[in-house]
Amino acid sequence: MKKLQISAPGRINLLGEHLDYNHGIVLPAAIDRYFKFDFEATDLPSIEINALDLNESWDFEFSQLNALQTSGWRSYVKGIFMLLFADYSAKNISFDRASLSYVPTSLGGLKIHFKSTIPIGAGLSSSAALCCGLAFGLNEWFGLGKSRLELALLAQQTEHQFAGVKCGLMDQVASLFGKKGQLITFDCLDNSIETFSLPLVGVQLFLLDSKVKHNLAESAYNERRAQLEAAWMKAKELFPSIESWRTIDEIQLNLLFAHLDLNTQKRLRYVVDEIARVACVQALAQDISVSGMNAKLSIEPYKELGKLINQTHEGLRDLYEVSCEEIDFLQVNLIKQPEILGARMMGGGFGGCLLVMAQDSFDFNSLKSLTTSYHAQFGSTPALERIALVDGVRVL
Repeated sequence: MKKLQISAPGRINLLGEHLDYNHGIVLPAAIDRYFKFDFEATDLPSIEINALDLNESWDFEFSQLNALQTSGWRSYVKGIFMLLFADYSAKNISFDRASLSYVPTSLGGLKIHFKSTIPIGAGLSSSAALCCGLAFGLNEWFGLGKSRLELALLAQQTEHQFAGVKCGLMDQVASLFGKKGQLITFDCLDNSIETFSLPLVGVQLFLLDSKVKHNLAESAYNERRAQLEAAWMKAKELFPSIESWRTIDEIQLNLLFAHLDLNTQKRLRYVVDEIARVACVQALAQDISVSGMNAKLSIEPYKELGKLINQTHEGLRDLYEVSCEEIDFLQVNLIKQPEILGARMMGGGFGGCLLVMAQDSFDFNSLKSLTTSYHAQFGSTPALERIALVDGVRVL
């Protein structure tokens, strides 16, 4: 029987949080936390999906899938199948195993198991990894010929249409286009993708998982996206030649603020500031790479990078207002330690992980007092996650 294994990583984002739907450039990377998929042919007419971590299974026939009510992981699976095979469904042709041309109405004979090492709710894009890994695997299994960018867009539409989250494209791009030891520059205006190196000499990145996830995240995410979309419509009305939030100047911004409510002003202030911070990080990364080649690397550029990371957290907390008490407690206490260069919340918000940059000499045992006091105040224990940057979705 035919078999296939797929690995789909989660991601971090160095800087550019919430810019993937706000005309920005984002700097993500795939990390060594994965969904693993096992595809296996069967003689049954149905499709069987097994979520091993949850001990849950789902059998369905494709012809009935559109009418099925779903929630949780089943909604993502449904979305990928419906969108990936939409063209074939419309044609209503029959399946020929010899030519691998498919008709979804007769799609079957497939068993898929998946499991994950990506912490759920940690802001590491487990849903994007699930969608990208499944889409990539089905694309390989049936020889559909979709490009990685096409699969990323399809996974994004699954989030929009089947999970109700109006996300940008960063998470999907990071999962599909990651490169070992590299970060990604993803331009969210033209979908251009490049990788770059940020040598970590004398410093390290790690995650601290707060182990909390508040239910506000999805509704607040969509609300903020709607606020910025309304602000953009007003900006285009006032300044017809404006191309993106990247090109707005302070005079235009102040004129626009006069037409926006206070909350939307704060959201936009964060976006404009974060766009500027990303540009600073890009320049710093280039300087670090050049200095590293010349063996003149010092800690100073990393300190500057740490300051930018801290500023992003402050903006997410005070302007975008997507942080929470637990995350802020960890961040404030982390950056008090002299060998911590920067720390910020990551992901959609209201819980999840902090991305932390520290000197290599940082003693992880010093986190014990922080985790103890955190547990005493909030009733849960944060988890340290050491990470490596890895390749994107691939066949094992």
